[in-house]
Amino acid sequence: MKRYVSETIATFFLVFIGTGSVILNHFYDGKITLAGISIITGLVVALMILILGAWSGAHMNPAVTIAFAQKGDLDKKHILPYIMAQAIGAFGGTLLLKIIFNNSLSLGETLPSINIYLAFIIEIVLTLFLMLVILFVSDTNNRYSAWIIGLAVATCIFVGGNFSGGSMNPIRSLSPAIVNNNLNMVWIYLTAPFIGALSALFVFKCLKKLYLKYSRIQK
Repeated sequence: MKRYVSETIATFFLVFIGTGSVILNHFYDGKITLAGISIITGLVVALMILILGAWSGAHMNPAVTIAFAQKGDLDKKHILPYIMAQAIGAFGGTLLLKIIFNNSLSLGETLPSINIYLAFIIEIVLTLFLMLVILFVSDTNNRYSAWIIGLAVATCIFVGGNFSGGSMNPIRSLSPAIVNNNLNMVWIYLTAPFIGALSALFVFKCLKKLYLKYSRIQK
């Protein structure tokens, strides 16, 4: 049970602080800036991994959960409970933001500012990059993995924020879209992150096979 509670708490803070920074940026006429939003969100991710990662892995993202299950690092029986926990946390964070900032027009939604199909491709590529980082640092048990993943999140948001919104996370985008009753573009964020995460897993496995083959040849 503690792993599901962990996912709920971690996703709650990701959405509340991450999307909250977007709302505040709108309120203060862009003074927080995209760089600020990127750093804030990256730090939240890193801190949640440091605090709760030992319990659940602190996925905070259904696409990450699916990829880890496909890799074999997470028993598939946990997929649905993880996603439900993430949904509870995300909607809890968004609803609290709705109460606090009841005159916010967007609630921190991720919306494309370019052609929707280009935004779709950008979200796939960003999620692929992020998931590759997650897979490599988790596979090597890097002691700085939380900070590396947080930095990857910040980098992706900074690169994609002005184009696709830089979501890389279906539940992070779904909760404000539903609460704000604006589902027109949400399909991008309900599909692209899963494609990107599973593509990253495929690339990771291929690279690992090449590395093992090269290592045997060297011996």
